[in-house]
Amino acid sequence: MQRYSIVYILDTSNSRLGGKMKTILKTPSRIHFGILDMKGDLKRMYGSVGVALSDPRTIIEVSDANDFQVFGEERAPLYAKRVRNYFKIKRGMNIRVVESIPPHVGLGSGTQLSLGIGYAMLKHVGMEVPIERLAKVLGRGKRSGIGIYSFKHGGLIIDGGIKDDELPILISRYEFPEDWLFVIGIPNIEEGISGKEEDISLRNLTKKLREENRCTCETFRVLFLELIPSLMEKDIQGFGEAITRLEREVGRMFSYVQGGIFRSPLIEKGVEFLLENGAYGAGQSSWGPAFYGLTDKDSYQKLADRLRDFLRKHGGGEVIVSRANNIGAHVITI
Repeated sequence: MQRYSIVYILDTSNSRLGGKMKTILKTPSRIHFGILDMKGDLKRMYGSVGVALSDPRTIIEVSDANDFQVFGEERAPLYAKRVRNYFKIKRGMNIRVVESIPPHVGLGSGTQLSLGIGYAMLKHVGMEVPIERLAKVLGRGKRSGIGIYSFKHGGLIIDGGIKDDELPILISRYEFPEDWLFVIGIPNIEEGISGKEEDISLRNLTKKLREENRCTCETFRVLFLELIPSLMEKDIQGFGEAITRLEREVGRMFSYVQGGIFRSPLIEKGVEFLLENGAYGAGQSSWGPAFYGLTDKDSYQKLADRLRDFLRKHGGGEVIVSRANNIGAHVITI
């Protein structure tokens, strides 16, 4: 049975005994570099690696009210009601989603929205609940722990997969250099898969890998002999080469269900474009359509401008420039 520590969320509360209170919470997003093992013939399954981002972000405001109302995002009422019922919250409150991560593009919107709403509500009423327990209540972390631990800690996260019905275990968390940046492209193409469609795809993938008795060991070799050492040495070129290689190994594993190393020819073209235009490394986040390039503080603007031109010529889309988030979610009560 897993034991959970109390939350580490950065808290700068200045709560009052009298008068109305407002709780404001900001969450990171994340890039998901990939799941490491879909074969699942060991005691644990999946395992994943990713990094928390400062932008885009989700912002939740909770304020005192006579009634219980939720505003601003169609998924928000479901999460708010589940937390309210499970933890037996009786107080009235207004819950407002002020800003949110684009949904179903590969940047982890669902986990951040659900945990953000849940934690802000609990903080507002003075309840301290481990993030892992809240994640279980909200049905998060069934395969990957990157979103949960990005919320809790920020930085670069490696989880050790799941066993039985437990949440993914946190293996390592590393500070990410502040002067390394990501240029992210979100093309106007079909959203990434989720829900039942994702469940079916992953079951089919596991079945195929077991039938072929295919080894997925190359992802671990790249992770432990290239990606982690280059991060610890702050070698941006080595780290970029590592994420590019890791993404391609993960993509080969997922090619059975996504049609190729990347989910879309446009994503593949975008990744190659970023590499040809100076990105140290590039890949697809989760199921996409978001793809990204790693760059530095001296080169990000030129790369972002070129990516905007690329997307304009290929149906349009959005470009986001972001640093890593090394603190996780941030909450204040005023």
